[in-house]
Order: sequence, then C-alpha cells, then structure tokens
Amino acid sequence: MTAFLLVLSLIGFLVGGMPIGIAISLVAAGTMWVTVGPDLLPIFIQRFYSGTTTFTLLAIPFFIIAGNIMNLGGMTTRIFDLAQVFVGRVRGGLAHVNVISSTLFSGMSGSAVADAAGLGLIEVKAMKDAGYSAKYAAAITAVSSTIGPIIPPSIPFLIYASLANVSVGALFIAGLMPGLLMAGGLMIAIALAAKRKGLPKFERHLGFRESVRIIANALPALAMPVLVLGGLLLGLATATETAVLAAAYAFLIGTLFYRELSLRQIPQILWVSCKQTVQVMFIMAAAAPFGWVLVQQRIPNEIISGIVGLSVDPWVIILLINATVLVLGMFIEGAAVLVISVPILLPIAAMIGIDPVHLGVILVLNIMIGLVTPPVGLVLFTVAAVANVKVKDILDEAWPYILALMVVLIVISFSPGLVNWLPSKMGFN
Repeated sequence: MTAFLLVLSLIGFLVGGMPIGIAISLVAAGTMWVTVGPDLLPIFIQRFYSGTTTFTLLAIPFFIIAGNIMNLGGMTTRIFDLAQVFVGRVRGGLAHVNVISSTLFSGMSGSAVADAAGLGLIEVKAMKDAGYSAKYAAAITAVSSTIGPIIPPSIPFLIYASLANVSVGALFIAGLMPGLLMAGGLMIAIALAAKRKGLPKFERHLGFRESVRIIANALPALAMPVLVLGGLLLGLATATETAVLAAAYAFLIGTLFYRELSLRQIPQILWVSCKQTVQVMFIMAAAAPFGWVLVQQRIPNEIISGIVGLSVDPWVIILLINATVLVLGMFIEGAAVLVISVPILLPIAAMIGIDPVHLGVILVLNIMIGLVTPPVGLVLFTVAAVANVKVKDILDEAWPYILALMVVLIVISFSPGLVNWLPSKMGFN
C-alpha cells in the first residue's frame, strides 16, 4: 500500500505539471516526515547533497556543452551532407539520410532533444525542399532522434550508471548494437513505405569530386565519437574526462576548422548548457532521498516477494518491465523515469537473472520510445516547433516507425547476447 501511494502521489504531481525535481523532493520529504518525524531535515539534506557527488555525473554538463557547440559550430550540417553522399539517391533518400545523420550525431551529443533541435532544422528544411510533406519530414526526424541516447555517449546511460552503480564504459559499448538495430529497423520501414507513399527519388546528384570534398569536410566531425569511445576502450580516460575532451574538441573544430563558431556565441552556449545541466542535476539530487525512502520502506523487497509468490515466468516479468517503463515514459521525463524505476526494477531484474547493463539498455530504449509517444512526448513537441506542424499530424506519419522501434525493443529485451556480447569482448564484466 505504501509503494502504491508513494508512486501514485509522485505521478500525480508530475502529470499535474509540477517540476520533476520538486515533485520527487516533496514525495521523499513527505514520506520521511511520516516515517522519521521532525528529525528528517538533516537526513534529507545529507541525502540530497550526496545525490550529486558521483564523479560520473560530472560528464553530463560537458556532453551537453559539446552537443550545443556542435549545433552552432557547423558540425551538424557536415554530418547531414555526408549521409547524402551514401544514400541520398535511392527512393526516399533524404528519409534514409535523416536516420543516418541522427545515428552519426548520436555518437557526439548523447541527447534525443539535442538531435531533434539541432539536426531537426536542417533535416526538415532539406526534406521539404525536396518534395516531402512537412509532417512526414517531422515524423522521421522525431523517431530517428531516439537513436541519440542509445549510441554512446549517452546522458541517460550516465544517469543510469550513477543510480545502478554499473560501469559507464560497459553501458556505452552495450548501446552500440541496439542503436544500429534501431537505425536499421527505421530504414527498413522507410524502404517499405517509399514506393507505397511515392517518396521522391534522386533528390541530389553528386559528382565524384564533390563527394570526396564532402567526405573530407566531415572527417573532423566524425572524429568526435572516435575520441569518446577510443578514450574509454583504451583506458586512456574516464567518461568524465572524455566528455571534457569532447567539449574542447567541438570548440576547436567549430572555431578553427569550420569557422562557424565565434567567441561571442560562447556565453550563450554556456548559459543554455548551464540551465540544461541544472535541470538534470536537481533531479539526481532529489533521487537520492527518494531512493533512501524506497529502501527504508522495503518497497523493492515487497515487490520481489509478491512476484515470487505469483511464480511468474521471467519472460512475463520482462514484458511487464517494458510495459511499465514505456507507459511511464509517455507521461514523465526520462531522468525521472529512471529515478523512479531503477531502485525498484534492479533487484527484480537480478532475481530473474537480467544483467544490470542489459536492464539499463532496455529501460533507456523504452524511455526513448516514450519520447515520441503521446500524450507527453517531449521530442514530438520539440520537432513540432522546429517544423511548424501539429503534433497530431506528426503522429499520423510516425506510427509505423514507432512500431519498428518497438520490434527492436522486443528483440533486445529477449536477446541479451545482442547487448552483452560486445562489452564482454571489450573486457567489461
């Protein structure tokens, strides 16, 4: 009963429009007041402070800065042009370009919203100019942006690693295969729809010299994921250190190589990045007392005992985990979903033999699908603003591609080898 009231009150606050960090803090403080009494304040403050002291979380502001610099520094344009060289001439070519661009951009920003806002402007305009409808262009942009937090670097993976105490490097490597499967699933769905919908063909013809020039021009941008993953895999840097390197590299490329980033833009980038970082870190601070409350109330233990009593098949539990997190992701921002679900689901997953890294990928993939699913799909509203179309119109075109992502989710959920094989080969246990 305690678990039900706690989660219900939190969801009620969030659906009512209360800021996530404040809602989590109020629920935690209220439960502490009832269970601990007037002495709760020192405990609450200590737990609140400890929620932001994990070294791993220091990577978040620098990856956010790197993504914002890329949006203004010309790197997103080069990525989009590069994708056109390879798939721009097939039927529905720019839709494929959209997916490939998002896949490449995901190796740099780690944020679905950054992808939708940054690449979205370029992708939607190019597709509309080539004869695609605005709502179709917006739909493809929205669903492809969900790849961003699956392929490393990933801000949701950093949050999960902090909450679940697992290796950031293992999570980053584990996301590669699922991210590529997402891209492949979307491109198959586009190919199936291309002839039926009469999508444009041969949108842009590129000569050999121009193709070589575009590829060469994009190489500095493509070096970003190599820098991040290379530093982690070779043991040369931690996730936080690679985030700092990524931000510094993006700044140097934007100012010295592409020369589209001026020093006058830096205060704006830092201010926007600061606001985005504060939002995430406040949620993480509030998550610590919330997690303490869950443990003190023995809520995870009660849920596990209930499941054991039902003798439910592990495959059914996996489906229930997916359904629960997917529904939460439709209503609540991703970081809050992780804060609510990880302390409860982690011991349940351990009980049925799900690896914590595998669970992290499942949770984040569910949250990404939730970002493009009504009623509160944050990416839907971001792309709707960028493309100047209604959310309903985007959904009319997006459903087949959302279903494609759900197929990938089911495959990943029931095929742990697809997630764990690469980290194990790279030496992550």
